[in-house]
Amino acid sequence: MAKLKLLVVAAIAIVICSACSDNYVYNGYVTLPGEQWHADSVATFQILVSDTMTYYNLYVNVRNTTDYPFQNLYLFIDIIAPNGASVRDTLECYLADNHGAWLGKGRGKLRDNRFLYRDNVRFGAEGDYTVTLQQAMRVDQLNGVSEVGFRVELSNQN
Repeated sequence: MAKLKLLVVAAIAIVICSACSDNYVYNGYVTLPGEQWHADSVATFQILVSDTMTYYNLYVNVRNTTDYPFQNLYLFIDIIAPNGASVRDTLECYLADNHGAWLGKGRGKLRDNRFLYRDNVRFGAEGDYTVTLQQAMRVDQLNGVSEVGFRVELSNQN
């Protein structure tokens, strides 16, 4: 009887763990103190790339509060390769629709948003990549952003 219980518990654990599996290779967040993002504050992420043949999708994650004063959020994204080469992009993220309804998932005061930055990309070299995010909203102190993140997932193109 004890073996049967152990077998049932093990089977349930395997089902739960396999249901929770994900295809991400990196998922990092930076918490912004006081739910405020100063214009000079940069969120930095270190990503170790060991496979240059695999395709990846790159995402920016934004956790905002319902106190966020704008419909959208502009970000500067810098990616610095292991050899020092860098690229800078600007990404516009819509956090609310034209009527002011929040687009992210969540209840209460917090909303989680995921924005596709680039899809089906390959990294040019193995090594440590640095990704930085900086708000580009033309205000010194941006209220209502509690966390920002960067996520790297395996692409379906593999």
